[in-house]
Order: sequence, then structure tokens, then C-alpha cells
Amino acid sequence: MDINLQFMTHIMKLRNISIAILAALAVGCSNSNVTTNNEIATGVPFELAQQRKANISDIHYDICFVIPQHLDEDVSCDTRITFTLKERQDVVIDFRDTERIQDIFFNNREHLAHIDVWSKWVKSEHIVIPREEVIIGENTLHIITSVSNQSLNRNEEYLYTLLVPDRARTLFPCFDQPDLKASYSLRLTLPETWSAVSNTAITASHKGDNGYQVVEFAPTEPLPTYLFSFVAGVLYNKTYDDGTHRFTAYHRETDPKRIAQLDDMFREVKYSLEWLEEYTGIKYPFAKYDFIMLPGFQYGGMEHTGATLYNASQMFLSDNPTLDERLRRSSVIAHETAHMWFGDYVTMRWFNDVWTKEVFANYFAARIVEPLYPTIDHRLSRLKSYTIASLSEDRTAGSTPIRQQLDNLQNAGLIYGRIIYNKAPIVMDKLVEIMGDDAYQQGIRDYLTTFAYGNATWPELIEILDNYTDADLRTFSEVWVHNNAMPTITLTSEDNRLFITQSDPLGRGLVWPQSFTCRIIYRDNTSEDVDITLHTTSELLSLDKPIAHIIPNVCGRGYGLFTLSINDIEWLLDTLPTLPDDLAREATLINLHELYKAYYIAPERWLETLVTTLQHERNYLIASTACDYLAEPLMLLGDHTTEEQLWHMTTSHPITSLRRKMLTTLAHAHTAPAVTEALHHLWHDNGAEWLGDTYTVLSESDAMTLAYELALRMHDREADILATQRSRITNPDRQREFDYISRGTTADIATRDALFEELLTPEARTTEPWAASLLRLLNHHTRQADALKYILPGLEEVTEIQRTGDIFFPSNWCRALLGEHHSREARDIVETFLANNPDYSPLLRSKILQAMR
Repeated sequence: MDINLQFMTHIMKLRNISIAILAALAVGCSNSNVTTNNEIATGVPFELAQQRKANISDIHYDICFVIPQHLDEDVSCDTRITFTLKERQDVVIDFRDTERIQDIFFNNREHLAHIDVWSKWVKSEHIVIPREEVIIGENTLHIITSVSNQSLNRNEEYLYTLLVPDRARTLFPCFDQPDLKASYSLRLTLPETWSAVSNTAITASHKGDNGYQVVEFAPTEPLPTYLFSFVAGVLYNKTYDDGTHRFTAYHRETDPKRIAQLDDMFREVKYSLEWLEEYTGIKYPFAKYDFIMLPGFQYGGMEHTGATLYNASQMFLSDNPTLDERLRRSSVIAHETAHMWFGDYVTMRWFNDVWTKEVFANYFAARIVEPLYPTIDHRLSRLKSYTIASLSEDRTAGSTPIRQQLDNLQNAGLIYGRIIYNKAPIVMDKLVEIMGDDAYQQGIRDYLTTFAYGNATWPELIEILDNYTDADLRTFSEVWVHNNAMPTITLTSEDNRLFITQSDPLGRGLVWPQSFTCRIIYRDNTSEDVDITLHTTSELLSLDKPIAHIIPNVCGRGYGLFTLSINDIEWLLDTLPTLPDDLAREATLINLHELYKAYYIAPERWLETLVTTLQHERNYLIASTACDYLAEPLMLLGDHTTEEQLWHMTTSHPITSLRRKMLTTLAHAHTAPAVTEALHHLWHDNGAEWLGDTYTVLSESDAMTLAYELALRMHDREADILATQRSRITNPDRQREFDYISRGTTADIATRDALFEELLTPEARTTEPWAASLLRLLNHHTRQADALKYILPGLEEVTEIQRTGDIFFPSNWCRALLGEHHSREARDIVETFLANNPDYSPLLRSKILQAMR
């Protein structure tokens, strides 16, 4: 396939699509972002992005990095940007680390190369070239800079770029907005023992001086800045080639059993690509498909074209992975592969629509994975994967709309969260239910063809889908996409009458149109599944017989808080373990948990129900959900008798694959000394006796987690536990991880205080998943009283966390800081902080509120 021909045929079409649509974006912008007097706000204000999109085109970046062997030597960057201007206007280039600029040249004019001239162009995270210096037509800017280690996620033996959503401007000068797509040519000078991977194939390489090599890559297809990527370092690799597909996997794994799993990954990548090609009618639209597994990677995956990144711990599984772990790996592979069409091939115009790429990736990932696991109920699996996570944020005071307002790209990372990843696919399911599968597929193909290698908005997608249905998609979208929170749906009965009411918990009078099924238990002990469609605030159904009990949403299609009478709730708590069909049990388990979180059910009663459910349950996915729900009431109640009962169940549950999950849940949540001793015995023997014939040892990840929990509780044996566990770890990257996190187990309060102070410096939290794990240990539920003093300074650091960290780190930081605190004192500190900061960023405020229990 001629990639250049394929994308160039679409560029002319895209130029005919009016950029006037940008003015209609609901991004809540204000004129304060782009100020007068030649001053520009920090970040990338929306008005600036609009101005540039209207005037700048045909962008090409020619970028050269020189990467020294040693961390104490700076990486240097030489960037040439070629672009075409429609009119003579000031040209604003984004570059956050302006103090790292060494030289600037523009349009080969010698007088502009003098520092006294170009230093006047440097303004507040930008380089502003005056209109007097630019020309209509092609211009060339040449800038030489150094690069911070943080921008490159730089370690001693490897580094990688991760530029979403606005981190490109921390790495090289650029037009850092998603609708100014460009081609990129990359050259790297790096140690000769290192490998290098980028978006495109290597076109040339040769040996350099003093133990270095030079590697050059082919120009890319049109990409937004956030998808430009390269990885370099000491990497192992394996290539798959079946004559049709060729993939290379790069990694740092040393365990032969884990490396053998690469064949499974290749098969799933191939399957995902072929599924998407068939569904979309579009062949894979980029030059190559390689992927890299990295230790301590911030996300599950990142969809860089030709160089997809994955978190190594989620890809390389233990010898005996649970179904949850296998599904998660399959889903993340399908998710990142779907992004090649949804996000990379067609990209959102502005990051307020970032959810459009994530909703497609998760929606299609769920569909792709289904045939790979033919024995499981995928309706149930989607409830577990999406509904639970979505409800966990939507029920909080920090709930946000799916499509949020965004005035400046520097805040784009705060839009990410469980709402756009998990609620959005639920809403997409509802939209497909309205349209029908065939009409939806036709609409998606039209969308991809119309905006190929370009950019689109959610309203533009809805406009296309509207052509394939008579349904009112705009009204549907307004309620489900543009508004936050979820409905409260109340079901009550009187004789043979069923009353259904829907209310907006925020008092806006919204009505969420949706359909779901309720199971009616009649007084004669017969039952009937009744389909309900809600388009108003209330419905009244007259049934054939007197009603005894109601089980709401047994199909799982409904979304919201389903409330019942106290009598029905108590009956459901008793009946849950014996409900005959799996989907109804999972849906009811989820609904009862939401009632518990809404204070309809006491913690003691909820814990009792969960334990009984685990005793009876034989479906792994349902038992896994119950296990996930155990932790909070266990930590709240400290019920030693129940903990010991669960320990016995952990060693004997008939679902053997569930035992590992129960083990890690109990290891974290328990307080009973007898359970601690039992866990220590198991850990000391590496699980051999406990796990029996099927499982010979604990996974390394499980053993590391168990060591943290034991060392934290068994102060007199802390040093021995940590030393023993470290001696069992052979991979150097996992040794570094253990050394970093295990410091948080110390019983010495002064040492913990010093570790917390260390975490308040960006340099100490460069590997963000490790930093969040350390913070979580410092705020462990067994240390709540000692850790109260960390809450206020931790909250005060959130703004800096957002500025210096990646997109998920503010949420992960807040959860690690607050998630284990249950006291009124902790809540008071948070509420006082928010009350004392009335002008605090609304997006950051939401992250804090979402993290509170």
C-alpha cells in the first residue's frame, strides 16, 4: 500500500472542510488567555490555537537529538520547522523550557541569528516571531536547545517520549495543538550499544565517533505533536513476520517464561488489526506497527503510530494469570490498536474531544476481545470493566461531563479519567442500541473516510451519524455527553402496580433516556422480566399479579443509582448469592454496592453479604467483583473474626484462580495479627504449600506486594522481610522498583516524614507509578492518624503535580493521598482546603473530590 498516496488523497478534501467549526466548540474560553501588549498566556490558549489553525499549514519538523551515555550530561535537540503562512502575522511557537534555548535562526537571515535579536522573541513559554520578519508562503525556523531528563523519561539505560496531551512543547519547539498535523523526520545520535524505535522505519544508520551511532528514520504520515515518539536504550527484541504482517516487540524482560508470552501478544495484535480493517473497510493506515514494553510506564498503553508503548507489568503476566489479568492485557492491546484508526488516523480538533478517541478505543476493544474468550459472558465482563469504574467517579461530588470545557491545552490532562474511559463506552452502547449495528457501522465508515488523516469534533460525528438514523441523536448527546452525574431511578410497587421515577440529583430537571430490564417477583413466587424504557421522569406499569419484590436492571443496560424500598433491599441482600443467572447477579451486586456507597446499607451488613456471596459464587468474574468490594468495609470495621474467616476461604476457595486475588485484597485490608502471621508463613515459603499442585509459587508481583504489607505490619522483622524479598528479584528494573517503594514500609515516623518531603520534589517522582505506590504506603489505612499531616501539603502540591506530571498522575496522587483515609478529620482537612481556595482549578477540584471516600 502506498501510504503517501493514501493520505495525500484526503488532504485536499480536508482543506475544504471549514475550520469555522472551531468557533462552535463548547470549550468555555475567555479572552484572558491571549492578552494584549504582545504578552501570551502560558500553555496553549484556545484562541491562539484558532489563530494558528487559520493561518499555518504544510508543517514539517526535522529533529535531531544527541543522547549522551551518562545522565549528568544534557540531551541536545536541533529542530527545523518548515511551515506555510497564509497571511503575515506574528507566529507563536510553543516551548516551555525557554531557558534551554541556545540559538535561533529564521529564514536564513544572518541578522536574526544574534542573541540580542532573538532573545526578544522569547515570551512566557513561547517564541514569538514578529510579523515583520515572516513572509507569506514557506518559512523555516531553526532552534537549538537542550532537553530536560524529565521530558524524555530518562533512565540510565533507556529513555522514551510521552508527549500527550501537551508535553511536546517540553521536548522541542513546536505548534503543540492536535489540529496542526505535520510530518516528522528524526535523527538520533546515541550510544552504539542502544537500540532505537520511532514512528517509522529506520532508513539509515552508521557508526559515529567515540562509541556513538547515528540513526535516521523515514518521514512520518501527518501526525499531531502528541503522537511523535521515539524510544532508545538497552532493549531486547523479537520480530513476527507471517508474510502479511510484520511486527517487532521491544522490551527489557529477562525471564524466559515471560518472554515466551510475546507470541500471544503478536497473535492478538494481528487479530485486532484484521478485525478493525474488516469493520472499518480501511487497511491499516500507517507504515509499520511495532510495540515496546517499558518498566514503570505511566499508563497501560499509548498509541504512538509505529511505536506503541505498553506497561511491561501488564503485558508480561505471571505463570498463572487470573482471568482479570488476561482480559486486561487483551483489552489494552485491542484498545491501543483501535486508536490507530480512532485518534491517530482521525484526531480530535481540540482536547475537549479527547474522549472521542477513547470511547471508540474502549468500545471497539470490548467487541474485538469477545471472540478471544468464547466461554465468558461479555455483557457481564463489560459491566465489570466499564460500569463499576464509571460509577466510582460519577457518584462523587467530582463528577464531570463526558465532554468537558477546556480553555487551555495545559489543562488537557485533567480531562482524562474514568468518565471518558468508562462512562463513554456505556453511552456509546446506548447510541448503537438506538441506531442499530449496521447503520452505526455505515456511519463510522463515513466518518473515517471524511476526516482521514485529519481532525473532527463530536458534533461533526453526530452530524454524520444523524444521516443513518431517524433517532434524535442531538438530544441524546446533550443529556448523556454534555452533562455530569447520573440519574437516581426509584422503583416501588403497590399491589400489581410498578412505579418508576427518575430524578436529577443536582436539581437541573434532566431526564436521561434509556432502556433496561427489571425482574419482578410476584407474591405467588413466579417471576417475570419486564422491559422498561424511560423518556420521562416517571412511568406506571400495571402488571398481571401482585408484586412481592423488584430486582432492578438485571440486564445491566441501565445506568444510574437504582433505589428500592428497605424491604426490597434487605430481601436482595439475602437473595443475591442464589440468583440463578450470572448477569443478574453481577448487575445486582453492582447496584447493591452503589446503595452501600449511598448509605442505604450499613458496612456490617454489606460485609456479611459479600462474604456469603464469595462462599457461594462459582463465576470468577462475579467473585472477583465481590472481592474488589471487600477492601473498604474490611478497612472500616477491622473485624478480625471475618478476616480470619476470609483467610480460610483464601486457602480453600473452589475457584483456584480467585485465591491470588483474595490473597492480595486481604493482605492489604486486614488488621488481625493471626492473619498477618499466616500471610508471613505463606510468603516465607513463597506460596508453595498454600497454592498446591496447580500453582507452585507466588508471582513475583504478588510476593513484592505481600512483602510491603508484611514489613509495614511486622516492625521487628521488617529488615529481614525486605532483604529476603529483594534477593528473590532477578530483573534489575524490578529491583529498582522494589528499592524505591519498599522505603515506605518503615516504622520510623521521622523517616516517613522525610520520604513524604522528598515526594514533594518533581525529581523524586519521575517514575510516577512507583511514586504513587510509595505515597500510598505512607498513607496506609493502618497509619491514618500519623498520616493526617500529609494531607494538606499533599493537596497544596496537586497543582505542581499537574504541571510536571503526566495525565493520570493528578488522579493517582489524590487517590494515594486520600483513598485510605476514612476519618472525619481527614474529610475536614480536604473541605477546609477547598473552601479556602475558592478560585482553585475546577478540573483539579474534581480530581480531589473523586478521590475522597
